Amino acid sequence: MEIAIIGAGFTGLTAAYKLSQKKHKVFIFEKGKSPGGIAAGFREKNWRWYLEYFYHHLFPSDEEAKKLISELNLSRKLFYLKPKTSIFYQKKISQFDSPLSLLNFPFLSFKEKLQAGFATFYLKTTKNWKKFENISAQEWLKKYYGEKPYKILWEPLLKAKFGNSAPKISMSWFWARIKKRSQKLGYLEGGFQTLINALIKKIKENDGEIKLNRQISSLNDLNHFNKIIVTVPNSEFYKIIQKSKNFLSKDHDKIEKWARILKSFEMFGALNLILVLKKQFLTDNTYWLSINEKNFPFVALVEHTNFIDKKHYGGNYIVYLGGYYPQNHPYFKMGKEEIFKKFLPYLQKINPRFDFSKFTIYYLLFTAPNAQPLIPLEYSKIILPHKTPIPNVYLANMQQIYPWDRGINYAIEEGEKIANEIENF
Repeated sequence: MEIAIIGAGFTGLTAAYKLSQKKHKVFIFEKGKSPGGIAAGFREKNWRWYLEYFYHHLFPSDEEAKKLISELNLSRKLFYLKPKTSIFYQKKISQFDSPLSLLNFPFLSFKEKLQAGFATFYLKTTKNWKKFENISAQEWLKKYYGEKPYKILWEPLLKAKFGNSAPKISMSWFWARIKKRSQKLGYLEGGFQTLINALIKKIKENDGEIKLNRQISSLNDLNHFNKIIVTVPNSEFYKIIQKSKNFLSKDHDKIEKWARILKSFEMFGALNLILVLKKQFLTDNTYWLSINEKNFPFVALVEHTNFIDKKHYGGNYIVYLGGYYPQNHPYFKMGKEEIFKKFLPYLQKINPRFDFSKFTIYYLLFTAPNAQPLIPLEYSKIILPHKTPIPNVYLANMQQIYPWDRGINYAIEEGEKIANEIENF
């Protein structure tokens, strides 16, 4: 078969790799200038390794990623470290990545710490995510962590990530976040671009083709293919359908009704400001700093070089400033200089002694308008199957990996699933 794949993220690349192994002719169409989606990386002239546009890592339980890495003979490049995770609250950085650090957390009483510890232990050990589907994260966390631990630990992060939509978020989504979390984090030598490049090489060896800077705006452009796999978000697929009237001549009303369901799924955008510095910013060696203060414009400060040695980046220090925002947020219309000015006063609250005018080499801005699905109550009842009502057209994207959150491992798993389904249909 000749198979078209829209989108060259890990789902599209994995599907292409698996299908091309089975002698299908695959063509990937990617609107961007490089493959890999939001896990793609770039490399400056004096760097040995690639750096992701948006911070990524693996967990030890990410079996699908590990399996693919092994299949591509990259296991020797996969390693795990135990970087430090902390919380910024009340103008103080407090380590928060183990039971001991919870006991040392200065803003909760001993009784509150015990309650929070038992609640976390329960979430880590239970496997039945379905019992969390009918309750919001906000309601469950208040009840079982307690009002004060919720206010300090979780409310700031939920609101920073989902804004006014925070009360809608299902506890099943939050359960997945806690269930996956581990002290050890995995990374690949050279960055995750190493895995992307290996996939591309195999696809091309199997006579597959990757067409970059090629946006598919209508399915009419692909009407000669036997099968089409769409890996872009639901809202983007909706736009494609609206321009595919000739392709949809049969069952038009049925397809249009289904397309309106596509449009109903909500997504939040992400913004990353990457700072390249001459000096370490978080001098306590924190890798991941969750911002639990109110009114900060970003939710996470990730000092990548407190996880991965700076020697791979020309001896420079790398800091990510990440935030999630509604897709119409003014930040998405701003340039990097304007964003840096917005963020700077808050950076100075975290480390007042750091002189950015002296130690900043440069900064880079990256945005992704479709980065985080909004997961409401009973999401399993509305999640869309891979097979669409459009003949020979299939959907596989991050809005279907529920209950898990988006990430490299589940993008790979989704690619494998859709490749298998294409074979069986």
